[in-house]
Amino acid sequence: MSINQDLKEAGLTQRMGLIVYLVNPREQYKLRYYGDIVYFSNKMNYCVIYLNSDDEDLIDEIKELSFVKKVEKAATESLNLDSQYIENQIAKMAEETEAELEKRQTEGVELLN
Repeated sequence: MSINQDLKEAGLTQRMGLIVYLVNPREQYKLRYYGDIVYFSNKMNYCVIYLNSDDEDLIDEIKELSFVKKVEKAATESLNLDSQYIENQIAKMAEETEAELEKRQTEGVELLN
């Protein structure tokens, strides 16, 4: 189940994340007109903004801005945040770690002999 699907069921506004790569990082403040800037990297010249999912047509407007190189949608929809899936992942990682620890302990005993 995705985050946006949970928000939709709760009656809350759905948001979408965009990663905007910039030509001129000083112009990033102009993106506030389109949505909420949540992160900006001076070194990598990109920022992450959130806007309402209803405003998909704004993506094309942002792409046309002179200081924007490229726009990508964030991959939040593809994340599986179901609690059962997460618990299975944690259990799998715990089993792998225990197997690795047992392997290291047996190797350590062999090295001492």
